[in-house]
Amino acid sequence: MKMSKITKLSFAVSTLSLLLLGNVAVGQVANIPGVQPVGPTTVGGLVDVIRNVVKLVYIIFFVIAVLFILFAAFSYLTAGGDPEKVGKAKSQIIYAAVAIAVALLAVGFEVIVKNFLQTGQ
Repeated sequence: MKMSKITKLSFAVSTLSLLLLGNVAVGQVANIPGVQPVGPTTVGGLVDVIRNVVKLVYIIFFVIAVLFILFAAFSYLTAGGDPEKVGKAKSQIIYAAVAIAVALLAVGFEVIVKNFLQTGQ
């Protein structure tokens, strides 16, 4: 089964995120005598941890997206008028722009839900 580089990268980032959140959850569930709990001890603390992980993934995502745009721009500039290479570079730029738009929506989703729930009172 052949996986693209983007699929491998997204799989790696999501696995890392799950591992980080899994360690926090295990630290809360394991109640070992003599060991101080590590991580958040309240729901608000867990929400803060999740929020910080999302911010970290968001920053990494944008750095990768900028690198993809730079790579696509370089490919476009070095295409030498070859229609196939120019088309490939254009599609890479479009994919990167769509990925950035989805990331912005994902980060703004919390604010949208919060406003929706607050106006329902």
